[in-house]
Amino acid sequence: MKHTGIYRLIMILMFLLVIFTLVQAEETPTVTAMFYETDLRDAIHELSLQTGINIIADQTVSGIITADLKNEPLEKALAMILSSGGYTFRKIEDYYLVGLADPRNVSFSELSELEVIYLKNITVRDVFNLLPSFLSNYVKGEREGNILTINAAPKDLERIKEFIKSIDTPRKQIEIRLLVTEVDSKIVSELGISFLQFESGEDVERRIAYNARDKLLSVETDLYGYLLTQLKAMEEKQLASIEANPYILVSDGGSARFFIGEEQVLLIHNESYGSTRTEEVKVGVELEVYARIIGEDQVYLELSPVISHFINDVSPDLLVKENSLTTTLQIKNGETICLAGMTIKKDSASTRKVPLLGDIPLVRWLFRNENKEENERELLVFVTPIIR
Repeated sequence: MKHTGIYRLIMILMFLLVIFTLVQAEETPTVTAMFYETDLRDAIHELSLQTGINIIADQTVSGIITADLKNEPLEKALAMILSSGGYTFRKIEDYYLVGLADPRNVSFSELSELEVIYLKNITVRDVFNLLPSFLSNYVKGEREGNILTINAAPKDLERIKEFIKSIDTPRKQIEIRLLVTEVDSKIVSELGISFLQFESGEDVERRIAYNARDKLLSVETDLYGYLLTQLKAMEEKQLASIEANPYILVSDGGSARFFIGEEQVLLIHNESYGSTRTEEVKVGVELEVYARIIGEDQVYLELSPVISHFINDVSPDLLVKENSLTTTLQIKNGETICLAGMTIKKDSASTRKVPLLGDIPLVRWLFRNENKEENERELLVFVTPIIR
């Protein structure tokens, strides 16, 4: 009795296997054919006859095909004989349509699928810049936006989606620390390479070296905090002044602009026309930074500082002196570099007088002394990129 149950179970399993095989054969018809320099339309007709499925070729289909098909599934057989001519196919209900997946083809709407993609980390411009040219005709969208549409054959649609998925990833951030300071030029010239020197925890002397002849300052250290402390100490002695110490966060491959200064409105009188107009003039420190990550711990920087100031601060006019430069460099993550060689000349006036007597009209000039000095300062811009 027990053996009879086992035999019955085996018979049921074999019956189910036969049914499953028949169903699979019905769902995935196969093709066996040999084509030698055969007209492509005739080859498509042969596939249709063997499988009993209607395969319709539009007016774009033409050419010669050579292929040896042995029990190949229909869709694989179609892909094999159509790929050399750039044709595609799409199953519509119970038949296949074959043609050229070109927007200019009248059958393109039937051969293609439409999908809307919402970008998360990049713009449409980035997709256009990186997408292979033979696929770009299938993509539409506002270049500065984050929504695009793809209208392409199923195979090309999946290829484009996979490509977008591979590039639409969060960008790394780069924190750029800026330290803008003015240092008395006399101090810089006198101290030379001893300027801001210090010892690291490894008992290895590391310093900021200044080359007075070439106006270059090089920093090979990541001890940004120590540098800031030293400058603040010099600031207390009025040997330096820290103009700004901001942090700027930019995306990999992005840029940022930093400005610190003042804006003055000048009245300009035109004697010929008897009119007066206003002119806005900005003076101060402006720095434009472009940052890009190279490898794992290298940062490529493009720095463009501009320093401007009125020649006469006491009575500002349109005479503005401007220093600017542009430089590119590659440094390690967390290290500090410095831009130097830009000087600012400022006039200062001081008055010393005897109390009370120095304020008496007519005779006060006998009891007071006024001095005017020209002060030249070196502008130093320290830049430290940190990959986040």
